[in-house]
Amino acid sequence: HEAPPSVLVTKRVREMIASIATAPATAGVARRTVRSSRTTRGATAIRARRSALMGSNQTFVASSSTSKRRSVSERLTVRAQSISEPPSKTTQDTPSDAPSNGDQFDWAKAWYPMSPIDFLDEAAPNQMKVLGKSIVAWKGEGGAWAVVEDSCPHRMAPLSLGFISQDKQIVCRYHGWEFGNDGKATAIPMSTDAKAEATACESPRSCAVSYPVKEEAGVLWVWPTAGADAWLEASATPVATAAAEFGELSGDWGMVELPVGYAPALENQFDPSHAEWLHAKYDAANGTLDPVMNAGYEPMTKFEVKEGSMGSSGFIVDHGGYNAGNKDVSATRLFTAPCSSRSEYHDANGNRYLSAAILYTPTEPGRCLMFTKFQAHTRKAVQGAGKAKVTAGDRWRNILESPAVLAFQWYMEFVAEDPELVRIGLQHGVYGSAAYTLGDQDIQAMHGVEVAMESAERDWKKSYYLPTPADAGVAGFRTWMDNHAGGGVKWAEGVRDDESKMKPIAQRLERYERHTRHCRYCKAALRELGVLEERLVDFSNAMLAAGLVFGLGGAVVGQEGPAVVAVCLAGLAVNATESVRDMQHGMKTSIPRRGDAMPKLW
Repeated sequence: HEAPPSVLVTKRVREMIASIATAPATAGVARRTVRSSRTTRGATAIRARRSALMGSNQTFVASSSTSKRRSVSERLTVRAQSISEPPSKTTQDTPSDAPSNGDQFDWAKAWYPMSPIDFLDEAAPNQMKVLGKSIVAWKGEGGAWAVVEDSCPHRMAPLSLGFISQDKQIVCRYHGWEFGNDGKATAIPMSTDAKAEATACESPRSCAVSYPVKEEAGVLWVWPTAGADAWLEASATPVATAAAEFGELSGDWGMVELPVGYAPALENQFDPSHAEWLHAKYDAANGTLDPVMNAGYEPMTKFEVKEGSMGSSGFIVDHGGYNAGNKDVSATRLFTAPCSSRSEYHDANGNRYLSAAILYTPTEPGRCLMFTKFQAHTRKAVQGAGKAKVTAGDRWRNILESPAVLAFQWYMEFVAEDPELVRIGLQHGVYGSAAYTLGDQDIQAMHGVEVAMESAERDWKKSYYLPTPADAGVAGFRTWMDNHAGGGVKWAEGVRDDESKMKPIAQRLERYERHTRHCRYCKAALRELGVLEERLVDFSNAMLAAGLVFGLGGAVVGQEGPAVVAVCLAGLAVNATESVRDMQHGMKTSIPRRGDAMPKLW
């Protein structure tokens, strides 16, 4: 899910569209009763946000079939040379990029993506974190999503431990308190009478803290500041994906929670050329790059931060290709603070090549959510690190296992409780395990960077040596963080970023917290695999018992056939059980069940 494509391509900055479809935002007030309403996002707010992002010296108009593209000589760009020393006037400290008192990003006043809507369980509380703050989401009254602090105002027990009542209230499992969409208490069961209960429910102290929430672009978004002003400000602010020139991409979102922090995760996606080594195919015999399975790399000669684009709302970069397959492509990468990186790639003829939408949410120190969605506009854009070599033994194994595979697919399609959920879950966690391998590769590298930076205890300009144009994306992102975002994530009140980022291999390569627990499809598939495992164990035990009985009886009457059949069926069930256990294990961790605990990532 989390694997970025090995091709990251670029294009010229196109002119932004001047109009965007309005989208609803739920309104309400924390600790007091207000009726949920739909608020239309004004076009003025979107235009203002874009104006801040593009800079006062840039003019953007809607592109049309008759409008001419700007020539290269008309584009005002400044080369963002990668640096290992403090920024110079000609690289990163240009006037358009210099910070000002009124041009600082406020981490607490922004929309953060929390989950693809499809991943959420509509019948249960969904536990989440943003900026270190624990929250819980559920589908409440009127079919609207609601989000409150994951802490009951009674005794501060997690509301995510509770359940959803028939009238769509979230119920605390500790003492049965119930809360509506706006966080107001609607039932306190241990009250002595109705009057006392009504009085307690009217008290502001009985209310759970509620936060602005909206559903847009197939994602649930949360504004991590409570209060009346927060609801008003949130309703007038577009989500980060609204700035995309070509609108939303088709297809479904993937999402994982990376066991690394926000900064190394963002740096990784601003460094597309890493794919030529980190995600390449290596020769199993000598550990070197396989020349047959990989496209030859090409040094990046172009990587620019667009002049005037950098501000509190984000920035824009242009870059070229980096291997023999994509060396002629170009791209524009729009970063909209704090979470959205939208890339549009074009080939040498100016045709759309590939689109990529990647979202990030800092959940807590050392962890962040990553959403991905890719759309290839040509077959050439679907580049991978190569196909796995298939041996003659692999082909024979596939033939021998095909009856068991067909039986497994039949079971999941016709016996499983919810075949549709299970089918998608198996695609995520069993048949799509190659994406986990790519993610493991990224995580190993990002974790190493994060730990080394923590140990160095010095500025990135002194820690990194960035001499090539390919490094300009990392330098640009770090410059934005320094000049416009306070140097790093500002966590919620009471959240301390003082623990070591060092994580053991088992935590870095686990999969349950990374994806499975966030996804209702994968949880359904994992439950169904557990049920199947129990049934197979029961069946194998029954066949062994039958074989024993038939064997004893057959020895008397001279009929050993039934015993042999029963024992064979028991053996098949044991083998099937092991396969099902392997599937469950693969949805929980990348650590192998057998042998060396370090998986083979290359």
